[in-house]
Amino acid sequence: MKLKKEFKDFTIVNRAGNIEYAYVYNPDFFGFVPEDAVGKNFCQIYTNLSQETSTCMRAIHKGEVIHNHEQILERQDGMIVREYEDVYVVKRGDQSIAAIELANYDESVDLLRTMEVSRPGDEDETLSLDSLVGSSPEMTDLKRKISKVADVDSAILLMGETGTGKELTARVIHALSNRREAPFIYVNCSALPENLLEGLLFGIKKGSFTDAEEKDGLFKMADKGTLFLDEMDSMPLRIQAKLLKAIEEKSIRPLGSKEVIYIDVRIIAASSSNAKKILESKKIRSDLFFRLSVIQFQLPKLKNRGSDVLQIADYYIERMNEKQHRKVKGFSADARKLLLKHDWPGNVRELKNIVEGFFAIRKKDIIEESDVNEYIKMGENILQPASKKSDDTFQKFAGSGLTLKDYLQAEETRLIEGALQRAGGSIVKAAGELKISPSLLRYKLKDK
Repeated sequence: MKLKKEFKDFTIVNRAGNIEYAYVYNPDFFGFVPEDAVGKNFCQIYTNLSQETSTCMRAIHKGEVIHNHEQILERQDGMIVREYEDVYVVKRGDQSIAAIELANYDESVDLLRTMEVSRPGDEDETLSLDSLVGSSPEMTDLKRKISKVADVDSAILLMGETGTGKELTARVIHALSNRREAPFIYVNCSALPENLLEGLLFGIKKGSFTDAEEKDGLFKMADKGTLFLDEMDSMPLRIQAKLLKAIEEKSIRPLGSKEVIYIDVRIIAASSSNAKKILESKKIRSDLFFRLSVIQFQLPKLKNRGSDVLQIADYYIERMNEKQHRKVKGFSADARKLLLKHDWPGNVRELKNIVEGFFAIRKKDIIEESDVNEYIKMGENILQPASKKSDDTFQKFAGSGLTLKDYLQAEETRLIEGALQRAGGSIVKAAGELKISPSLLRYKLKDK
């Protein structure tokens, strides 16, 4: 058999589904130590896998080779990760006796935030209209509208580019509403495949499928509270039909159950597109769209909010000072001018990242123009057109004279050494800049 060359993890599973061998490049990503997994059944490692849903078991029992399969895995702590895998069958004579899984993933995008439950007493109780920092006409108008509809039970649709603050806006609406004493539940509709999303939303009856355990759905958990459906236009069409029925009948039926559960839930949905594009895309049923968009808010881009940029920057500096017990005074005059000139393609999130990045690797008490420029250029490199990035990257690789493996290792070493130098040798700060865990960075340093 021909094995794929690019993979991070290597696992051997026997016919019974027990793990015989596991090499895991990043144990933090999967939430377990490989040595502890050997001898265990894969169902003990990932709560959403069963004999029917495991690609390894499918390969063993059906004798099929699987290529580039997207696998969603639920860790024991409830976090969801995604990997892309090839699975090969090991045979003894005509009998399949094991499966070899080769997996690849990107830690920066494949650790999926799928849901979060906030209950009374959590941070949300302190949220108010002032949490939406800014006094521009756009934000003043948004706050005025929010104050009018906070106690209305009608569904709300929040539209705005990535980073404009849709989730924070939803949490503020909940905090101002008469539902504030009940849970606020966030769910990312784009992060889960159809089979997981349905059970997550509506619940599961024990025994409804192999190894199924009783589990309350988010609708039931959000009773008397708010359910926030982020990226709602990414929801599979079949789930949309069931969601529409739940909204219209104010009731749900868990998977495998005949019991009807009546619910009192306010829904806030969000999309990165505007109403016209959502409907034109045909990704969402029009009847569901109009049910979810009784009240609509279009969140403004940061570049259109004028001096709000400076207010938000000062807010995040104050927050980081409190969090890290620092005394950073703020941005220099030239840096503030640069903040006002920048287009902010990443919106408020981009500005927040600049401030947090400065606190992670700088010891100064003033953020200079050069500091802002450095982060802006990093962002522009990430956001430039894929074709240009691809051409530039290939030219750099071709001129190196190295094999792809050696080139990637050299680039990784360069990035790690640079991060460590900027962090003054601090593993924790360098890992924060590289967006990996300190334990993974220590692991990588052992191989350098």
